[in-house]
Amino acid sequence: MNNILKIRVVLDVVEDVFRDIEIEADAPLLHLHAATLDAFGWEGMELASFFESNEEWDKGEEIPLMAMPELEGQTARYMETVTVGELLPTLASRAVYVYDFLRMWCFYVEPLEWGEAVAGEGYPRLVMEFGVAPALESKAPEGVNDADLLAAL
Repeated sequence: MNNILKIRVVLDVVEDVFRDIEIEADAPLLHLHAATLDAFGWEGMELASFFESNEEWDKGEEIPLMAMPELEGQTARYMETVTVGELLPTLASRAVYVYDFLRMWCFYVEPLEWGEAVAGEGYPRLVMEFGVAPALESKAPEGVNDADLLAAL
């Protein structure tokens, strides 16, 4: 039974920065959200969403951090109710993760391989780091330029 998914999470910045995370397929997306922030060394104090995606990294259906009011006839889909395996059911699946809707940090999420859990290991777990993650505050909020930031200091 392949119940562990190795996922590559790539931060959309100029330099190559990514992390590989192993996580249970039946874990809620909330766990991948927390593991991603931890892997990049960021505190999890802002809103975030996963988006189903395709090969072109277009944003599809949104899966927000918190429950949103349901529209008539729709079921609640948010990070506690959707699993990693539901978001990424095959190795061809893709997702976009957006953290901090003011700064709009964007990550590209893709599955690398399915595997078995290793006895005695805790999941999710960081299995590879590449590149240095920027400081969370290093990106200006959308609509705010560097001059505004300097003036605020």
